Amino acid sequence: MTCIPDVTSPREVMVLFERYGLQPRRQLGQNFLIDANIARKITAAAEIKPGDAVVEVGPGVGALTVKLVSSGADLVALEIDRGLAGLLGDILQPWPEIRILHQDALKVNWPELINSHFAAGRPVKLVSNLPYVISGPFMYALFKAGFPFHLAILMFQKEVARRLVANPGDRDYGGLSVLSSYYTTGKVLFDVSNNVFWPRPKVGSAVLKLQPRQRMLTSAEEQHLWYLVQGVFQQRRKTMLNNMIRLFPRSRDKLVGLLEEASIDPAIRPEQLTADQFAKLTRITYNYHN
Repeated sequence: MTCIPDVTSPREVMVLFERYGLQPRRQLGQNFLIDANIARKITAAAEIKPGDAVVEVGPGVGALTVKLVSSGADLVALEIDRGLAGLLGDILQPWPEIRILHQDALKVNWPELINSHFAAGRPVKLVSNLPYVISGPFMYALFKAGFPFHLAILMFQKEVARRLVANPGDRDYGGLSVLSSYYTTGKVLFDVSNNVFWPRPKVGSAVLKLQPRQRMLTSAEEQHLWYLVQGVFQQRRKTMLNNMIRLFPRSRDKLVGLLEEASIDPAIRPEQLTADQFAKLTRITYNYHN
């Protein structure tokens, strides 16, 4: 078997970068995991068993990737950096069945990618140390696709992690929190020091577990949900009634009636409502509008 470099060793990673003529690219948010224990903990959290279908985004030099494939994962990895994709392909030569795709994760059609690489109806896990610069947009794109995964174990910078699992009334609660709570059930598994990355980022990270929730709305109603949630959080300090007046061309009395039908106090602020309350209001306003 080909000798695999220790991609959790900073020294070996630097040697690889010099050999391949690469440098970390700040504009891509490249901070590479160089800690075998954290890679092991993430893989364990995903409960990877031989034959499990797994997608990894931003594998970098492969610290997590090697753990996943060593555990028997049937892996598809998406890497936007062509040089890193080539390096990773060389490292993973002992597993020729692993697919390394040179692809931008923000432009992926997720259902199409999953259906083209895995059998229909097969549960697929998403496991990733996400580049900081794409974490928010990436999650919005994933929710837009209906969160088509059986399970996700994802590492984010702490700020984004807190937003994804924040509760109504929390300082970090916002539109991303509502959508995350609508599509998934999430929790923080453990924090990660910035010392386990190269180059070292300025902030710490956290690993989250996300699992899909049963969705309450139709696809058409969900488009309305996005409009409502993103609209009210643009002016989060306004009351729900004032936000509704701004978003919907209806009389004040009618909008008060719609809010009360959803059991929502017109004077409440968006940051105090749960995802289920937003979903209920969405259904009522959507049906009224149509």
